[in-house]
Amino acid sequence: MSRYYESIDKKVKKRKKGIIFLIMILVCAVSFIIIFKTDIFRIKEVKVYGNTTLSKEEILGDSGIILGNHILKEKLNDLETNVYKNPYVKTVKVERKLPDQMIIQIVEREEEAAIPFMNEYLIIDEDGMVLRVSTNNGNLKVIKGLKFTNFIEGTILVVKDKEQLGKALEIVSGINKYEMFIQELDVVNKKDIVIKFTDDLICKVGEGNNLDYRLRVLKKVLEDLKQKKITRGVIDMSYEGDPSYRPVE
Repeated sequence: MSRYYESIDKKVKKRKKGIIFLIMILVCAVSFIIIFKTDIFRIKEVKVYGNTTLSKEEILGDSGIILGNHILKEKLNDLETNVYKNPYVKTVKVERKLPDQMIIQIVEREEEAAIPFMNEYLIIDEDGMVLRVSTNNGNLKVIKGLKFTNFIEGTILVVKDKEQLGKALEIVSGINKYEMFIQELDVVNKKDIVIKFTDDLICKVGEGNNLDYRLRVLKKVLEDLKQKKITRGVIDMSYEGDPSYRPVE
């Protein structure tokens, strides 16, 4: 009798396995139809976050995402690479939000300074990345004195003296920190760097050592000159000790 029951038990188990297998096939078939043969997973919306300079349309165009495409067929790494090719994009992250949304999160590079080059200007960011070429400086701080022969948009500007560019960008960053307006930064002689506020008022900062302290003091000097309505002269901070001021005719 025990063998008889064992035989029945085996048949029941076999039948259960068969039913489970059929259910799995049915579930897979239904899932396949829902995922790939319906519009549920077609991209209906792309959301972009973090953009201020670039428009949503520009970023969407760069990405290559097309509304109506199947969301699971999009290769996220490829989409990120496409967006990252834009010089203004510092970082990018692309994600799927099932069933029908794509999310693009970017961090933009900001225009920091303008470098004269053959009657035009190279617009760069805080890292020295060339963002674009322009016929005007866009009211940005102009850096003069850097030597280079060519450039490629979307790459760090390659100059003859990297230290010179690094110091120039450091000074520009400090000037922004203390909210000072300048027309021009002259680094032709990196041991005698000159900040030009107007055609009539300049500051000599030497090699730009102990920069944060010097710029903090410079801010106070400028405020003092403004109170006294002095708009012409030379502020000299190229040596150790207190700065000096001398008027010019």
